[in-house]
Amino acid sequence: MKKASNYEMLYRKNPTTGRIIIDVALEDYLDFFHEWDNSAFKKRDINTDLADFLDLCSEDIPLRKKLEIVFSVKASEISREKEELISISYHNYYNSLIRLEKRKTKRYFKLSVILLLIAILLLFSYGLLINRENTIISKVFLESLLIGGWVFTWEAIHLLFIDTIEPYRRYREIKRFLEAEISFKY
Repeated sequence: MKKASNYEMLYRKNPTTGRIIIDVALEDYLDFFHEWDNSAFKKRDINTDLADFLDLCSEDIPLRKKLEIVFSVKASEISREKEELISISYHNYYNSLIRLEKRKTKRYFKLSVILLLIAILLLFSYGLLINRENTIISKVFLESLLIGGWVFTWEAIHLLFIDTIEPYRRYREIKRFLEAEISFKY
């Protein structure tokens, strides 16, 4: 007998699509939106507590699993217009987060290239000056060039291969939210 995972005990699974369902209960359609945001509905921010809840749920569920978000609304009447506004606002919110993560990754890449160029310059200078006359001051300067070159090289590699892991993972999480099916239940 196969043992159920933690997320399988916490969340339902859509039997037809195989997507993991995150249930969200809303008293009213307006509960979806941030209460202090007075902009037009299509541009309104998602409620921060709701966004935190969705992120928390997403952490429980493996990234390879697709999501379905079901909003259970306790409204007196069904409004397809408000459902559409919520869907648009939801996608706008996660599209903006994707842009932020792409910018962050691009910034890491640019900084890594700059650090690598500085490292190459320092190591190249070291290579040119190694065969010069050796006084104590010149030896200290040469060692500084060598150490600086390796430190900048390590920092460039660290930025490129280690620091970009988290933005890339976050990008995949956000993309999964964008691909999630949204439905409403009354």
